[in-house]
Amino acid sequence: MKRLLLLAVGATALVACGGSEQGTPSAAPSSAVPTTTATSLAPLTPAPATVTEGAQPQRTPPEEASDLVPMGPSEAEPLCLDLTWGPVPQAVDSLPLVFADSPWVATDMGDPCASFTWVEALPYGATVSSPTHLLFFHDAEYLGTATLEPYGFTSVAAQSADTITVNYRWPLADDANANPTGGPATIDYQWDGTQVTMIGTLPPEVTG
Repeated sequence: MKRLLLLAVGATALVACGGSEQGTPSAAPSSAVPTTTATSLAPLTPAPATVTEGAQPQRTPPEEASDLVPMGPSEAEPLCLDLTWGPVPQAVDSLPLVFADSPWVATDMGDPCASFTWVEALPYGATVSSPTHLLFFHDAEYLGTATLEPYGFTSVAAQSADTITVNYRWPLADDANANPTGGPATIDYQWDGTQVTMIGTLPPEVTG
């Protein structure tokens, strides 16, 4: 009786073991790479530039010398005359004396800064009827006198860039010595670029 029970128990155990070997197998682990969902990246925003307090702004470099436009020569300043110094008193001192004790004195002048201009010279202590010299200058250079001999009652009537107009008068028979009514004889002295040309002829009433 005991043997039958043991056999029955053994058979039952075998059946149980066989059932476990033929049962449903467990799932094998997968070797596939798991799929990941791609996420879109937000665009990168550049960081703002760092400003250093007190920094100097960048300057445009100076132009190269080859890029500079050459400038023409600037106009020279005009040479202005003065009655008391320079070429005027030197020219006046060179005039021959008409009176031994009366040196020539510059008494009047035209535009001192004009390229072509004039200076009046009279003997020291002169009167209205005293002989008068007119001296011409170009760019402050002395050119000479209007006439070789000085004449009384001589005055400048007009002046332009290249012409100086001079009036010559003379006394008539009944005129006061200080108020001549003869004339005037008008003469133009014109600078032609190299010399002064006398345009017109003095009458004998002036030249004597």
